[in-house]
Amino acid sequence: MMQHIFSSKRAALLPAGVVALMSLSFAGCAANAASKGEKRREDARTCESFGAQYGTPAYTDCMLDQQRRRDTKKLESLEETRMLSQLAKDGQIMAERARLQRCARDPDRRECGRR
Repeated sequence: MMQHIFSSKRAALLPAGVVALMSLSFAGCAANAASKGEKRREDARTCESFGAQYGTPAYTDCMLDQQRRRDTKKLESLEETRMLSQLAKDGQIMAERARLQRCARDPDRRECGRR
């Protein structure tokens, strides 16, 4: 009987959960679009401060350079994150190997699990 009550409550909460998730994803998309718009305006101000006028080839080249700079920065950040993750993984492997070696020498150590 109790199982039936809990499953009906769960079923009633499911649509609310779906609505909440959809709201969050739409909010994230809107924030991302606003952020892109702000970056585009910032790039336009930068290019105009360099003396490039809207609609000229120099302005277009400047805007492309700004986007390329931003893309390069993002790629460098992703690569740095990947390298740090690999370093952490390597550190864990080395620590586990050292622990296994210590346990092979002295199986009665507390970290070896034998008591």
